[in-house]
Amino acid sequence: MTRERLETLADALLVGVFVFVASLPVVTAHAAFGAGCAVLRGGLPVRRFWTTLRVRWVPGVVFGVLGTVLVVDVILVVTVLPAPLPVRGAVLLASAASGALLLEHARLGWRGALKLKAPRPMLMAALVVAGVLVWALPPLALVIAGPLALAAESTREG
Repeated sequence: MTRERLETLADALLVGVFVFVASLPVVTAHAAFGAGCAVLRGGLPVRRFWTTLRVRWVPGVVFGVLGTVLVVDVILVVTVLPAPLPVRGAVLLASAASGALLLEHARLGWRGALKLKAPRPMLMAALVVAGVLVWALPPLALVIAGPLALAAESTREG
């Protein structure tokens, strides 16, 4: 039982590194996250990540651009633009919900993106915790996508 959990953790961290490398061209981040979720969901060997990414990268470009706009918006509101505290809180809450929605769509693929559902609170919480961890320890940005993919797969229905 412990060995299976350690293998899952190791796979999640390795997938996190793969997602980070595949996300360096920013517009492929959505497709990379979707491929990471597919690898963790299907119990596929981690080496199948790159094959899955080649299949998913074209539809992921649109959502990658949306995610980039979301991140830039949050950075601008929190750091540059003068906004009262309630507005900053509302923007952060909206960005957590939108980010969770983007992660959910990445997990489902482009056909799943056609079904609009409310984001799951647990996935929103995982996204906020991941953001705080990367803010506190920036080197975690290399591997945080793997545990996020695992969280996205853990919160799915069925």
